Amino acid sequence: MSRMAEAIDRRGRLVVLVQLAVLVVLGGASLLHSLHAAASAAAGVLVAMILAWMLRRSMARATELAVEAPQRSMNTMYLGAAMRFVSLLALMAVGLGVLGLDARFMVGAFVLAMISGVLAARGRDSGRPATENEN
Repeated sequence: MSRMAEAIDRRGRLVVLVQLAVLVVLGGASLLHSLHAAASAAAGVLVAMILAWMLRRSMARATELAVEAPQRSMNTMYLGAAMRFVSLLALMAVGLGVLGLDARFMVGAFVLAMISGVLAARGRDSGRPATENEN
């Protein structure tokens, strides 16, 4: 695994840990409203965690391919984005339509988990070698 792929993997693990914390906090807070609300919030965070996991895998794979096959790397990123979009639609449809979860709690928890994941992923650990200006 390349240095950049390892950095992507580290960031991905951090995102999952932060989203687990969001799951605990939002699930506990929603439990004050009702058990159904807590289940809805937990489902929303789980959808965000699944999408974060899918992003981590596709980006690590694309990073590995970037040097030898740049076009395949781009295709991997595009395919990963399409798969995440379809997965989001399918998982939300199952949660809201099939299971009848509360949309306010599921979508709200999903958005908060995604925001927390983006904020957790920010940082300087890109895996790229430091340039002389960064030292």
